[in-house]
Amino acid sequence: MGSKFYGHDFFKEIANMPESQICNIVENADGFAQVYPEHKYLIVEKLQDGGHVTGMTGDGVNDAPALKKADVGVAVEGATDAARAAADIVLLSPGLSTIITAMLRSRKIFQRLKNYVCYRINATTQILVFVFIATLALHELDSSVDPLYIPAIILVIITIVNDGTIMSISHDKVFPSERPETWRMVELLLVSITIGGIGVIE
Repeated sequence: MGSKFYGHDFFKEIANMPESQICNIVENADGFAQVYPEHKYLIVEKLQDGGHVTGMTGDGVNDAPALKKADVGVAVEGATDAARAAADIVLLSPGLSTIITAMLRSRKIFQRLKNYVCYRINATTQILVFVFIATLALHELDSSVDPLYIPAIILVIITIVNDGTIMSISHDKVFPSERPETWRMVELLLVSITIGGIGVIE
């Protein structure tokens, strides 16, 4: 586990230290023990100042300030009402393994959200381009046909087919990523529009 552990005496010594040194010590510490609520808050704050995304678990009133300050506050099973109110996530099962389950499940949900967005952009591209080309071609064949006229039954069929496909996305077999996900919108747009363009050509 390491040997860089600090107790409540350490927080008396840092009063005159520069901020950069305090952040460096907190980042490189192996652990803290016998600390007060304000110390827990300070630890979370210094980690955030160092650019870290912080998580905090706790079950008591003394954990509430740090739970509130952390990016993700987790109140464990049997936590007090104060800790539950301050936390972002409340565990109902004993143990911390539930946190791992929640992370994996949330990453799967994010994968399905990306699939949904990708499909919507892809489908919209296909429909707009294909219908535009089809109406222009139909008008060229028969100039008496209004180029903006689309039969209602065509719109109904497109809607039903799209809705059926979208509903199946919620049951996609996806795999959680190893690292936290972020929205890469430029990449998502390029991939979606490219798939939509290929669909129109086919």
